[in-house]
Amino acid sequence: MRFGVVGLGSMGQRRVRDLLALGHEVVGCDARPDRNERARARFGIETASDWEAIRRAKPEAMVVAVPPDQHVAWYARCFEVGLPFFSEANILTPTVEWFVEREAGSGVRGYPSATWRFHSLLAELREQVQGIGLDQVRSVHCRYGGYLPSWHPWESYAEFYAGSRRQTCAAREMVPFELEWLCWVFGPVRAVCALHDRRAEWITEIDDTYLLLLEFESGLKGTLSVELHQVAPFRISRVSCRRHSFLLDLQAHELKRFDLEQDRWQTRSAAPFDFEQVYLAEITAFVNALTRTAPYPKTWAEDRHLSSVLVAAEESWRRRAWVDIKEADGLYDGLQPI
Repeated sequence: MRFGVVGLGSMGQRRVRDLLALGHEVVGCDARPDRNERARARFGIETASDWEAIRRAKPEAMVVAVPPDQHVAWYARCFEVGLPFFSEANILTPTVEWFVEREAGSGVRGYPSATWRFHSLLAELREQVQGIGLDQVRSVHCRYGGYLPSWHPWESYAEFYAGSRRQTCAAREMVPFELEWLCWVFGPVRAVCALHDRRAEWITEIDDTYLLLLEFESGLKGTLSVELHQVAPFRISRVSCRRHSFLLDLQAHELKRFDLEQDRWQTRSAAPFDFEQVYLAEITAFVNALTRTAPYPKTWAEDRHLSSVLVAAEESWRRRAWVDIKEADGLYDGLQPI
């Protein structure tokens, strides 16, 4: 197949590499001439500078890898001309009805990012939790810490979307990204109480901290912390069950399980680990969905839920109160910035 990849930053280049590895043709597109030139030199692909130019290249499907606040405009363009597409992770997602209407009118589908569902340790954690029973899970605590300047060490954080403005800042983006696997393993969230703040000094107006208390629809209670001022990165989660405990360290690539009756830990290690294989599996799932080889594992309803939890968290901090996710879902359309 012939794919268009719009946005040739770090994620866009990754998708180009993945698609080429799968044996497909790729045409890239970016408004920045330097990124187009780099993609041509690195991958030997054809590039375009705008929508009309990439349309003339006649791709059969698109990968949307522009900054999150530009996603919807590219979704609309793809629907208008009947191009199915894959989207990188969202911050705010339009309503399910918005997608249903456009998918029906265009005859093609869009597919939201589902990165964590292709990580072997998270798949195993989900399987083990299901084996134990969700009713046996008492709490889950997920902590992500990163250092924003390390995301793109080759350029100032002020020069790319995750560090340039609050609307698309890294801390805000990582809330729905981390919720992706939490909701996949433990189900949807019912309500949230949260705060967000700026704890370090930055040259742009961004937040770097989100702290969430979560009540899941199952009754499970949990926490999620996202901090982008942590100079030593970590990604650690703990799950407490009636007679078991899990420690997930995605920095060390380990999943540990403690059994009360045996009074010991068992370790499942994925090291050495190449995260690129996760992205390759994700884009393979997109291709398989296009060719009807296998169904895609995530819906827009699930993606919308993640951004609604984010909106509820921000509304919670504004009110200094708990906010239901159903209420938050009616506070935004996903088409306009908030």
